[in-house]
Amino acid sequence: MTAPGRAQELAGAGPRAARLVSPFADDEVPVALARLFCGQAINDGGGMIRLELPHIVERGVRTLASIEVNWPMVLANAVARLYVIADLNAAPLLAKITLLPDIVPPHLALEVRLEVATHVRAVVQCGNGTLLQVKRWVWVMPPSAAADLALAG
Repeated sequence: MTAPGRAQELAGAGPRAARLVSPFADDEVPVALARLFCGQAINDGGGMIRLELPHIVERGVRTLASIEVNWPMVLANAVARLYVIADLNAAPLLAKITLLPDIVPPHLALEVRLEVATHVRAVVQCGNGTLLQVKRWVWVMPPSAAADLALAG
């Protein structure tokens, strides 16, 4: 590739730019969520759910996702369910966990595998049927690129 072509590609005007997914092009509810929850409205769970995982991970490698749920606000005297979803994975549902207050701790750590750059969501279906979510964009790098970034840093 020529130097000007490489410069255009880095600026986002090259042929590879069309294949990149932007974390900001997520105004729609993904198809997997619509199917799983039958089109029910999903509210922001920012104060009740906390999702932590790295911003950049290596494709196919197990990555630790930490999820903390505010029990008193979520359960509402009934059992709740936690869904961990990676929007663009071939199989988007990464985990489904029934939240029982005396059995399941309010802080969970799960290992997940991501295939492509995507939003990872923690969706809680509260005891009264309300859906709450938090999401985080994660860049997924090919194995060699992730190793190169680790060496450079």
